[in-house]
Amino acid sequence: MMYHYYTTLAVVGLPKDCAEAVSKMPPLKGFTRETNSYDKLADVPKADRRKVNMIILSDDSPWTKEELKARHDEGVYIMLCTSRADKIDIEVIDMLLEIWPLPLTAELARHGFRRMQRRVKADKDAWIIKNCLDIVIETLPDMVWFKDMPGCHLKVNDAFCEAVGKAKEEVTDKFHNDIWGYPKPGEEDGAAICHRSELKVAEAGHTCLFDEEINHAQRGLCQLKVYKTPVYDENHDVIGTVGIARDITRERESQEKILNMARTDALTSLSNRRYFYEYVENHRGKKPLTLCYIDLDHFKELNDTHGHQAGDAALLSIAELLKITFPNDFITRLGGDEFVVALFDEADRESVTQRLNILNKVAHDFFSLSPSLSMLTMSIGVAMDLTGELPLDTLLQQGDDALYYSKETERGTCNFYDDVKDKTEGRLDRDK
Repeated sequence: MMYHYYTTLAVVGLPKDCAEAVSKMPPLKGFTRETNSYDKLADVPKADRRKVNMIILSDDSPWTKEELKARHDEGVYIMLCTSRADKIDIEVIDMLLEIWPLPLTAELARHGFRRMQRRVKADKDAWIIKNCLDIVIETLPDMVWFKDMPGCHLKVNDAFCEAVGKAKEEVTDKFHNDIWGYPKPGEEDGAAICHRSELKVAEAGHTCLFDEEINHAQRGLCQLKVYKTPVYDENHDVIGTVGIARDITRERESQEKILNMARTDALTSLSNRRYFYEYVENHRGKKPLTLCYIDLDHFKELNDTHGHQAGDAALLSIAELLKITFPNDFITRLGGDEFVVALFDEADRESVTQRLNILNKVAHDFFSLSPSLSMLTMSIGVAMDLTGELPLDTLLQQGDDALYYSKETERGTCNFYDDVKDKTEGRLDRDK
C-alpha cells in the first residue's frame, strides 16, 4: 500500500461483549488501530488530525448535541447506537456516519464495524487517488483537462490555466467559449469544433489524435498535438473525455528549419538542385512549363583573379537580381554558377524574352559598377514545354543545350532551344 494510517477507535457506553467483538476485529490493510473504551463522550480525548479517528457511541451513555458537533468538526467518523432513531434531531443525523439499532448484539457490532472500516478505507483510497491524479497532471508540462459530454470542463491543470490566462476557479465548470472567448463574425465556433472531435472519440472508443492551434495567453499562436480519450461509467457508457495537449510549436519550427536547410542552397538561400526536382514535379501538372537556364560567363576567371570571396559576392548578387526580376517564380541554384528559373503555366515566348532582357540589362549595369565584376556576363538557354508532358530531365537538358549554344557562339546572349536544337544535336562535351 502507498499509505499507512494510524487509527484510534473510541467505544463509548457499548455492552462489554459488543465492545470486545469490535476491538478484536483486525484492521484493514494499510491501517493500524488502537481501541479504547469510555463511559461518556466527554471523556474521549480530542481527535488527533494526523490519525483516523472513529467513535462508536451508545445512547445508553450521556452525550449532548454540542459535544457531538465538536467531534464532528474535528473530522471524526461517528457511529451512533440508539433505540430512538425516530426522535433524533436532523442536525445530529447529518453528523453521523451510520445509525445502529439498540439492543446491539456482538454479531451486529462486528458487521457494522466491518462496514465502518470499509467506508473509512474507501474515503482514504479516494483521497489518495485524487491526490495522485492532481500530482500527475500538475507535474505534466502539457495542458490536461477533463470534460463531460456536453463540454463542461470539470478539472484542468495549471498548464491549461496558463494557456488561457485564467485562474482555475474561472475555468472549472465552464464551457469552451466561456474560457477561450466567443468566435468573431466569420470564424468557426471553437466549441463546435471541440464537440465534433469529442463525438468522434466517443464513437471510436479509444484515444484519438488531433492537430489544433490555440492563441496561448503567454506565447501567442501555438500548434498542438491533442490526445483525447473517452471516459466510461460502470455500464461502459461514455460520460466524458480526458484531453492532453502538447505544444509542438518549437518542434515544428525546428523541423521546418531542418527541412528548409535540406532544400536550400547555403550561400544564396535559393532552392537547391534536390528541391528543384521535388518542387517542379509537384507543381507543374499538365500545364506549360518554361525553364530559363542561366550561367555566369568568366566566373572561373573571377575566382582565379580576385578569390572565392569575390566569386561568392557575385553569386549572391545574381541571386538577388533573379529574385527582383522573377519575384513570383521558382528560382534554383543548381550548383557552381548555374541557376534555373522555372516559370509555371508560361507559354508566351515574347513575355519570357522581355523579362530575360531586363535581367541581362540590370545585371550588366550592376557588374559595371565594380571593377572586379565588370568582366562578368550572363548566358541563358530557354526550354519551353507547352504540353506539360515532357519529362523534366529532358526539358532541363534542352535548356542546357540552348545555354551551351549561347556560350559557344556569343556569350552574354539568350537562346531558345527550339531555335538552336538542330545546331546542338550530338554535343556531348559541354565544357563551359
